Amino acid sequence: VAQTTYSGSANAALNGSGQSMADGASRFTIAAATEDLGGGLRADFQIETRFRPDEGSGAVAGGNTFVGLRGNFGRVQLGKLDTHYGLGSDSHGAGATALQAWSVGLLNFVNDNAITGPNAIATGGARTLNLVRYTTPSFSGFTGQLNYSTNYLINEGTVGDAGKGQAMHAGLNYSQGPITAGFSVWNATSENRLTTIPVPNRADQSAYTLMGVYDFKVATVGLTFDNSAVERGPVGGANAETSRTAFSIPVMVPMGKGRYTFTYTKANNVSLNGTTQANTGATLISVGYHYNLSTRTSLGVSYARLDNQAGANYGLFAQAALNGTPVNALGQDASQLYLGIRHAF
Repeated sequence: VAQTTYSGSANAALNGSGQSMADGASRFTIAAATEDLGGGLRADFQIETRFRPDEGSGAVAGGNTFVGLRGNFGRVQLGKLDTHYGLGSDSHGAGATALQAWSVGLLNFVNDNAITGPNAIATGGARTLNLVRYTTPSFSGFTGQLNYSTNYLINEGTVGDAGKGQAMHAGLNYSQGPITAGFSVWNATSENRLTTIPVPNRADQSAYTLMGVYDFKVATVGLTFDNSAVERGPVGGANAETSRTAFSIPVMVPMGKGRYTFTYTKANNVSLNGTTQANTGATLISVGYHYNLSTRTSLGVSYARLDNQAGANYGLFAQAALNGTPVNALGQDASQLYLGIRHAF
């Protein structure tokens, strides 16, 4: 249950607050035990369906869904999977605290009001479609990953050259002892940009993210840096690239049967064609407590505060899709107080 408040808009009619049911990405998964094919080769699959229990809505296979093979060579998967998105973010949404408090709301978005109005995701969305993935075996804590998508957006192919759109990703991760680190590079070319005017969600994308986490036992502290850009200009027309840097500092403190989570995230001013645009940044501060009633059931409470500068309209993560609240107007701030229950079975 969430109480979400909007403030700071020049249009007073857009300010106010309301209550809603905020789903934390509920899901059920169909997966088989790996089948032994002999010679060290195994087959596996997964069908993950996201649904909203408060509304009874959701599409079959809306989550991470794949079929694949694995063995001593590593792992190959074909399907729809989380890729660059979410690297180095905090644990909000992974437990019983709110998904809207997640730092991804700034880390994986670029504000580009100078071109089209709404802010734009710069990493291919929550999951990349039509994906071929190769993951290496672990070498002394290091794991590499390569991804290629023939059509990374659901509406690819509707306009333009159907063979042009593609996405590529490379990642290197390390996890051993108290240290976790990762580097990720994403590049995507849209095939449905127009030759006339820029259109929301029709953009070329590029991004790289660097993250590191250290477990001090009494607390886990991380640092994530992201540089993302979107190109929305008309095909063959004037360049219109909007880019920005962002960073996030997540802190997790275990306490008895629960954990406290604190995150500070900042998106810096955007640059349009190399020129910095004033007052286009935002900050997000989120705090939460996750308490385990059992190994399968937990309670959570969280508070998130998003402050937009006058030329920015970043939003709490998935606030429209999973929280049922409006997209922020320019310069409008948002805050959310959330109480949730999580059950796994």
